[in-house]
Formats: sequence, structure tokens, C-alpha cells
Amino acid sequence: MPEPELRIIGDAAHVRLGRKKLASVPLADFIRGVAEASPGEAAVLLPPGVRLVKRRGQAIALALELAPQARTVRWLADDSEAPFGKDARYRDAYLAFPYVVVLLVLHGARLTGQQQLYYRRAPLEGPDDPLLLPNLFNVAEGYGQRCWLCLQNVQIESGWSLARSVTTAIEHIFGAAFNRSSEVHEGNSYWGTMQRLDARVASVEAWEEATRADRFFPLEVEWRDAGTSAATELDRMLNEVERGLPDAPDANDLAGLVTRADARRRRG
Repeated sequence: MPEPELRIIGDAAHVRLGRKKLASVPLADFIRGVAEASPGEAAVLLPPGVRLVKRRGQAIALALELAPQARTVRWLADDSEAPFGKDARYRDAYLAFPYVVVLLVLHGARLTGQQQLYYRRAPLEGPDDPLLLPNLFNVAEGYGQRCWLCLQNVQIESGWSLARSVTTAIEHIFGAAFNRSSEVHEGNSYWGTMQRLDARVASVEAWEEATRADRFFPLEVEWRDAGTSAATELDRMLNEVERGLPDAPDANDLAGLVTRADARRRRG
């Protein structure tokens, strides 16, 4: 008895048995059926604070939400002659933050350069909730990202789990130092562009004073709308790392997947 034959032609998948045509469906429906029937992925431990997850191949996109709190951070001193680096001078600053939303795309467990930070005045309730612009050093518009987050000095070791890599990146944000590196390298920072937004964050001294008076005051600040959402940004960031199939794929799109998979297999 002949074996069933699967043919993908144009935007349709066809099944034949010898000369007999058994079925024909749109290619998008065929791909969806394969995905639904595939074995489940191995369980992955996600780090605390993850609110939204998107996967594509070896890439994973995460939206993490950090609750409002006051933190002691290292902040570039006003009299520092160096804007960043080993000669820069810092001071401790006690600063209150609203909800902080960090968007990361990793490949395996490694950072990809697709990384952003936004604010919110309330927790995320849905993937399309609007994000707000922050007021931080080390966050800048650049590399095709509205609020690119500098994680240049985060050290991710080979063999680390996804949870450990993400936790290390989050700890770096508030545990390293806020400085003018983005203003030098990317030409801007949101600390520089947001200082006139509210008198309570017009200077780091004013920010500290407002924090001591009310550590939840950032939930009242009229942070500017970023004009985007976590779902929108994660999709765009994910496309930069692992481009997926269009909504109505055809044989050429599948051929591209096969070609790229073969190239990865040969490399590795």
C-alpha cells in the first residue's frame, strides 16, 4: 500500500494517497494543526514578576513587572567629572519608583540586545495596557527601541538557566550605577528629557525629598504615555531575534524555515 504524500504548493497543503487526493487545507491551518499536535515543551522555571511570555523557536520574550517601592541606588554625583566608567563618582540616593515594566528577549538564556524599561502607575491587567516613559539614566531611545535599557555590563554565564539570567539582569538595573553613558553613546537619556515633567523629580535631591515624604508619590506623577504596549513591543522585539511566519504563509516561507534550520544544524 502506498504511503501518504504531503505536498505544499503555494499557500495550501495537500495530502494524496497514490493518485487519490485525500485532503487540501490552507497552509496556515496545516501549520496551526501541527503546532497543536506537537509534544509539549519542557517545563521552564520563570523568574518572579513575569507577567507576559511569548515564545518563538529558541527565543523567549518576557514582560516583568516590579512593584512600586523605594530603593537605595548608586547615582552619578553632580560633581563627577567623568560621565561614566571607572573615574566616575557616585553617591547613594534613596528614590521611589512606580511600577517598573522590563521587557526582555533572550535566545536560549542569553540577552539579545532587545531590552526595554517602562513605567506604569498601576499593575498590568492585559497585554495591551499602555506603557509610560521613565525618567532614568541608562534608558534611551535607540537601536530601534523606544526605551532601550543599557545592560552592557551584565555577565551571563554559559549553562545558566533562563530564570538565573533574567534575575541577574533585573538585579543589575538597580544594583549597578545610574550614569550618563547613554547620553554619551546613544545621545540621549530619559533622565535628561523628563526632568521638567514634575517638580518632585526635577533633580535627584527633589526626588529624594519627595520619597521621604511619600514613597508612593510616583503613582501620582503624570508620566508621559509611550504610545505602545507590552504585547506590541515584545512582538516587535521578538521579530528582531527570531522572525516568524506571516499570518498567511506560503511554500516560500516554509522553505525559508527549512533553510535556516539546516544552517543551524550544520553550525552546530
